[in-house]
Order: sequence, then structure tokens, then C-alpha cells
Amino acid sequence: MRQALFRQAGQARRDAATGRLPPRSAAALASGGVAAGTACRARGLPATVPGGSSACLRVTLPSISFAFLSGAAILVAACGPGCRLVNRGGPVPPELAEARRLCNEGLSAADRSDLVRAESLLERAVKSCPVDVDARRHYAEVLWKRGERMEAVTQVAEALKLSPGDAQLCVEGGGMYLDMGLFDDAERLSREAVRAAPGSAEAWHLRGQVSLARGQPEPALADFHRALAIEPDHRAALLDTAEAYRRLDRPQRALATLAVLGETYGPDQTPANVLVMEGLAQEALGRPADAIESYRAAVSRGTAPEAAERLAALERAAAVAARPADAVRQ
Repeated sequence: MRQALFRQAGQARRDAATGRLPPRSAAALASGGVAAGTACRARGLPATVPGGSSACLRVTLPSISFAFLSGAAILVAACGPGCRLVNRGGPVPPELAEARRLCNEGLSAADRSDLVRAESLLERAVKSCPVDVDARRHYAEVLWKRGERMEAVTQVAEALKLSPGDAQLCVEGGGMYLDMGLFDDAERLSREAVRAAPGSAEAWHLRGQVSLARGQPEPALADFHRALAIEPDHRAALLDTAEAYRRLDRPQRALATLAVLGETYGPDQTPANVLVMEGLAQEALGRPADAIESYRAAVSRGTAPEAAERLAALERAAAVAARPADAVRQ
């Protein structure tokens, strides 16, 4: 058996040396010979060796195949319906340039509170270049402000298909789903955001908000603390942390958190909702006078129905409590 194998190997070498190759081998060399020779010359190597065989055929063909397939994959990924992505260092495709121009005009209109014109311009931007993630993001924001909620989340979903690892998009879309009461979708995007950007305070805050909305203050509190560890002066996270403490019947911690939040505002700039929560915490601690002061400050900031109701109730209770003392003095 071994002698037979040696004889076959020797015959194969002789065939290669004289150019008499088996049909399948000859076909394989014919298909790759030109590319192999070109690649060898580019490397400064001889294209052939005595006997006519390629000097670097075995090395070159896999390299060429890998490079070709990789390049093809990149081109397929870069091409999208409606416009081409920007080539690094090359000119901006006209479709993308037009989308950017329309985006800028749309954002300027949104800044002027002209949401109708902003929506029209951003819609045209998306149509000009459907693979432009920023165009879809801004379009979704304006649609949301216009009250077109389903269309807004649709645009966010399309943007996430183009940029699935975009944590900010996940946060924005998750917040929309949360406001719509779609907790499962909001939680899914919040977890994707945390996975994509574990150092994002916004991502942790969103996940905590979903838990709080589901009536789960303890896991919500853990996520809020993670957000605050990253960004200690995150106002929304501080406010939600205080609310979680309040729901856990820990008014002292809620009041301490609100005090930290109040320091992030200037004098007499604390919003009404923060003052309302202060009043609730003070009531829970048995401090009606302090609660009345907080509610009065909240009412002075503008519309605060809950503050007005609590203030009226506390003032009635204080009046009732004062009547016996007045009767004694008379």
C-alpha cells in the first residue's frame, strides 16, 4: 500500500513538471492563474517557476477570494434604497447632501415652533435619503411633538434597523413607548440601551422608569441609583428616586433627595412638581406647616392642581384645629 501511494505521488510530481495535469487540477489553475500571476508581480515575486506552475498560487487564491468577498460585503452593506452612504474622504452623495439641507431647515423651523413646516421638511429629508439615521430621528421627534405618536415610534423603529446599537435611539424610542403605556416594548428598548451603553445614565434611568410604572419601586430605585452614580445631578433621575422612596414609605429619604434636586435650580426656580413632592413628604413626616409652605410655593409657580387641593385641605384642617383655642380666649 505504501509503495503504491509513493508511486502515485511521484507520478503527480512528474505530471506537474511536464504540464500534464489531471483535468480538474488544470481547470482550477486556469481559473486562478491570471489573478495569481498579477498578485505575485505586485508583491515582487516571480509569477512562475520552472515548469510553468504558479509560484504563489496557494497563497494568493485564498487571499484574493477573501478580499473580494469582504469588499463585496462592504459594498452591499453600504448601499441602501434611495441614497448612498458617504465614502470616507470622498464627495457627499447628492441625495445625502439634500437630506442634510432639509434636516437643517426642519430643525430651524422646529426651533421657531413651526412644527407643521418642520414635519414637512423632515419628511422630505427621509424620502431623499431613507438610510440617513439622523433624518429619521429628527423626523420622529417632530412627529411626537405634533401628537402623531404611532408614526413617531415607527420612524424610531426604522432608524434602529439602520443603527441597532444606537443607545440614544433606544432611550428615545423606549421613552415614547413608556408614555404610550406599552411597557413591554419600553422595557425591551431600555434593556437594549443598557446593554449597548452601560455607562449611560439615560439608559439606566429609562429602565428604572419602566419598573416604577409597573409598580416595582425597589428595582426602579436600584436603577435610579446606577444612573445617579454616573450623573449625580441628573434631575429626572433625582425626581424619580424621590418618588420611589415615597412609594416605599421612606419620606425622609425622599425629602433628602429632593433637597439635592433643589440645589440644581436657582433661587425661586424650583418647578412646581418638585415642590408638590416636597409637600407630600412633609405631610408624611407630620409637618403640616412645612407642607403648606411647599404647596403655596408650588401654586405660585403656575398650574399645580394637586398642590392647590392639598393646600386647601391642610388649611381647612388648621382652621378646625384653631377653633377651640379661639373659643377659650373669648
